Parts: sequence; C-alpha cells; structure tokens
Amino acid sequence: MDPVTHASLGAVIGGLVLGSRLGRKAVVLGAGVALLPDLDAFIAYGDAVSEFIHHRGFTHSWLVQLLVATGVAGLLAKVPATREIGFGRWWLFFFLIWATHSLNDLLTTYGTQVFWPLPVGPLSTGSIFVIDPLYTLPLLVAAIGALFYRFAPRLLVAGLVLSTAYAGSGLALKAWLDHRIQPTLIAMDLQDQPRMIQPTPFNLLLWRVTVIDDGHFLEAWVGILDQPIRPDFEVFERGAHLEDAALALEDGQRLQWFAGDFLRFHRAERDDEPDRLVVTDLRLGAPGYFPFGFEIAEERDGEWQPVASRQVREAGLRGDAIRAIATRIVDPEGAPCLMDLAEPDYAIARPPPRCRLRQQTP
Repeated sequence: MDPVTHASLGAVIGGLVLGSRLGRKAVVLGAGVALLPDLDAFIAYGDAVSEFIHHRGFTHSWLVQLLVATGVAGLLAKVPATREIGFGRWWLFFFLIWATHSLNDLLTTYGTQVFWPLPVGPLSTGSIFVIDPLYTLPLLVAAIGALFYRFAPRLLVAGLVLSTAYAGSGLALKAWLDHRIQPTLIAMDLQDQPRMIQPTPFNLLLWRVTVIDDGHFLEAWVGILDQPIRPDFEVFERGAHLEDAALALEDGQRLQWFAGDFLRFHRAERDDEPDRLVVTDLRLGAPGYFPFGFEIAEERDGEWQPVASRQVREAGLRGDAIRAIATRIVDPEGAPCLMDLAEPDYAIARPPPRCRLRQQTP
C-alpha cells in the first residue's frame, strides 16, 4: 500500500502500544517505524525483473520481522533512556507495526513474501486496491486527532476498527462475487481456469475479473450494484505461442514464480534493432494500462537470447479511464469497454455488443 496508509496504521498502533508511556511521541515514532520495510525499494538488485520480484521480500517477512523486533527490543530494554518501557512493550510495538505493514500489503494484488526465506512465494488476497482512501481515512483521522487535538486511545481504537472492518468487507465482497459469477464461468466452461478477482482503483464497488484461457485472457468489470451480477467478458491475446520460449529463460521463470499464470507474452518489433521478447504481469493494471512489462530477450538468428531485463509499460492510467470506472459502477451499459478505452492491438474480434472498437480478424 501507499506510504500514507502505512504511516497512518503505524501511528495508530504505536499510539495504542506506547501512548501511555510516550504520549504523542508514540504516534510519530510509530509512523516512522511503519515505513522502514519499504526501504527495500531503494536496494539495487541489478536488473528490472529482480527489483520487481524482490520488493516486498525479506523486509516484509514476518519471520525476519520477528527476529529484528526481538533484537531491537532487547537493545532498547538495556539502554538507560528507554529501558523503563521494558522488553515486552518494545517488542510488541515493533513487531505489530511491521507485521501489520506486511499484512496490509498482502491484501493487495502485488503479492508479499511474508514467509521469506521459506519456499512459499508471494501471497496475496487481492481484496483491496493499493490506494483506497476509504481504508486510509479512518486511520489518518485518528492519527492526526491524537497528534494535534487530544491524545485519546478511544479515537485510535475507533480508527483501527473502522479500517479493519473496511478491509474485511473487501475479503467478503470478493468471496461473494466469486460465488455470483460461477454460473457464467460454468456456462463458458471456464470454472476450472485460473482466475483473479480484484477491486478497481480506489473503491470496493467495482471489481475486475481476469480469467486465463490457454492462448487468451478474458477481462470483465463486475459491480456489486449490477443487476444481475454477470461478467461481460472481453477477450485478449495472451501470446501463448511465445510462452515456451519465455519460460525457457531464467527471467521468464522468475516472473512465472512471481505472477503465476497471469502473464502475457509478445514480440516488440524494432526497426533498427533486434525484436524483443516482452513478458507482462496481467495482475496489475488493465489491458492498455499494464505498468509491469519486461523485455527479457532479443531475437538473434531466429533464436531468443537473454538480455538484461528492462521495464516497459503501456499507457498510464488516464482520466477517461477513471471516469469510465465511476460510470461503470452505476451504469453498466453506459460505460465504455476496456478495449474502447485503450484500443490495445491484442484485443480479439469478439467484443461484447456494447463495445464500439473496430476489431480486426485475428
């Protein structure tokens, strides 16, 4: 999640754990400590794929946080200026702040390696968007109130309860929507295919459904206010003819470990240079707006040869896309399709009837 959310949650927890000893200082200290796990973003891992998959790695591991919290608490319990607080309370302060930082990130789509270095891989519920003001606001108001108005533990508890309830509603809504779209998936014989349901930016009212179907991936928006709740899928090319070549390379294997089946493969043609093989993480963004694609090989003499990975991205999320999301929440028929918004050249010529984009026969 974003730094404001992490700092706000850390401030609230810091105030609840150490507020009786440090007062407002506990709120400030908690906000600062909560940001420490994200310092891994400044580590140079050497190439784009490594930096992508190692973020939210060891600094977000509950096992590492347990050890570090124990060490820091033990040190502070011996320092004259801080030993009165005691080992147990210092340990609770650091571990709870860091563990909830990782838990927050686990709720998003990106994935968090909370059990590093165990061979588990990144975990994700995909039940809240990486920035959601309605989740952050109760925490932020509580932290600011405790800092500038009057330190009140009940205000901190209220902020924590409201934000936790909102996060829990994301988990419940995702499970409910997954149940409601089952008839459509069964009718299309897609019920056993890999699928992902996640909220669209900044809300829990509209959700993105992605289904992997061999050489294609299907996309739909589903709103909790839809009547009936039924995904209206658009179909896009996944580039499966390049999948074996990509997964034969180390970077391709690492991306598959990180993103699972939710990858797209395509050839990036160049006029004066060899063509490049690009692998894109489909979990983040939307068709036409995927931010995490990686050039991992170039074609030489008809063979794909690995190169130092470089990040490439599709167009950034424009204002018309945000407006389309807002429209789609209340008016399923009036909002444009995903292929209308971005006009990606990998859309299939079988759009839903309401889509306006002219498609070419594949």
